[in-house]
Amino acid sequence: MAEVPFTFNQRTYRFQCEEHDVARLSDIVSYFKSKLDELVIEHGAIGDERLILMAALMITDELFDTRADVDDLLEGSAAELRTAAIRSLESDDEEAEPERRRAKG
Repeated sequence: MAEVPFTFNQRTYRFQCEEHDVARLSDIVSYFKSKLDELVIEHGAIGDERLILMAALMITDELFDTRADVDDLLEGSAAELRTAAIRSLESDDEEAEPERRRAKG
């Protein structure tokens, strides 16, 4: 197991993780720390618990925005795929029509 330290307000917390997760957890800790630092600059020392809650809410808001963006992209992609599939089927039908006429005639 590996350890990733997180220091906030002169306290260090150590989180254990698998070796292959160290870089990702370090990035997450760094991102979370940047949100906390922004809040401290903006609001001052209003208490660890409140700052952590505010940072968690900010990140959750970002997550919701990102999910909405992904949903919009997927909906747009699905619509494009449906249109392309319909065009392809129509094109296949147009190409097959002369063969059907020859077969009947």
